[in-house]
Amino acid sequence: MNKTLIALAVSAAAVATGVNAAELYNQDGNTVNMGGRAEGRMLLQDGKATDKTRIRLNFEGIAQVNQNLYGIGFWEGEFTTNEQGQGTDEGDSDLTTRLAYAGLGGQFGQVSYGKTEGSLGVVTDFTDIMGYHGNSAAYKLAVADRTDNMLAYKGSFQNLDVRASYRFADADDGTTGEFEDNGKDGYSLSAIYAIADTGIKLAAGYADQDESNEYMLGANWTYNNLYLAGLFTDGELQIANTNDNVDYTGYEVAAAYTVDKTVFTTTYNNAETNNETSADNLAVDASYFFKPNFRGYVSYNFNLISDGDTIGSNTQLGNGPATKAQAEDSIALGLRYDF
Repeated sequence: MNKTLIALAVSAAAVATGVNAAELYNQDGNTVNMGGRAEGRMLLQDGKATDKTRIRLNFEGIAQVNQNLYGIGFWEGEFTTNEQGQGTDEGDSDLTTRLAYAGLGGQFGQVSYGKTEGSLGVVTDFTDIMGYHGNSAAYKLAVADRTDNMLAYKGSFQNLDVRASYRFADADDGTTGEFEDNGKDGYSLSAIYAIADTGIKLAAGYADQDESNEYMLGANWTYNNLYLAGLFTDGELQIANTNDNVDYTGYEVAAAYTVDKTVFTTTYNNAETNNETSADNLAVDASYFFKPNFRGYVSYNFNLISDGDTIGSNTQLGNGPATKAQAEDSIALGLRYDF
């Protein structure tokens, strides 16, 4: 059970299409599976509570074309509510399409097009292991994360997993009446290599989009009930709607340890933008697995930035002082059911 819980804890960012997915249809080489999660979450900051509850739902259809080729279609959406004390249907509720793509797969891997995954999410998953906090220093460009108009490839070959994606620039007729593009094209690449039976994995990735670029290096180690991981990223990020860039550097370290049905995790995140700290925090949490697909957790984030500290920003020119809100610690309480 312990190794299973470690695996569940360090795959929190993955979509729930694995062991918990329900098969809705299976006939004549066609299968349709449904998966997702229901997660009640409360975030507490400065004594104030914010509802972070969310529901994710996904459908995966697979058509076996022949012995060596299959077709796939996938959609995942996330529904959140933030009604601010108003009645049902009166608040700010939102349904977001996280992924929507179709593709072909076989022994060569899988190729897909649509709103699909970039190549660096599998790298940041090394340290993005907590129930709520963490994952604040490994910034990802859109083309490296999830975005539309993207052609993506993924393949596994013995101990090597590779990913590549290319996002096309969007056609725009603008004000001239002629088709141009919006310059949002880009690409991302990554590779993860497992070193024999040592429990060690090494990762490297790179992304380039819209005058911005970044690379990432990561490593993790699983030994019995213990999981350790580290991640480093560096690059140049363009400020939106300008021709100016900022230097961005970040690193994350993470650890998880399983005791019976409880997984204890911790991460440290630090990032600098133009040589000023833009993230600095230490988070700890405990997740108790009532069942492999049902858990409760408490997560606490120690924000090491103080009110008034100069902080860097990758969304605006210049550095400014941290507000009281930007310096607050936070605690999250949650229950999560995967299906």
